[in-house]
Amino acid sequence: MFQPDVKAGAVVRHKKFGVGKVAVRYGEDELSKVIVKFQEEGEKKLALKQAKLEVDLPEPEPVPAAPSAG
Repeated sequence: MFQPDVKAGAVVRHKKFGVGKVAVRYGEDELSKVIVKFQEEGEKKLALKQAKLEVDLPEPEPVPAAPSAG
């Protein structure tokens, strides 16, 4: 499924990886790929044709930093 609305900066949800933000989109039409930085799963490279991403979600809440020891 081609998803023209998935652009760099878009907040997306993936069924397995959860919520993330698109860092980069490259390629043309059905061959497009994205690199998404997911909150829990880290950075993933996905083919848009197969990823089935939900788009236009609100900006995710930042993950609080762990308190520093000392």
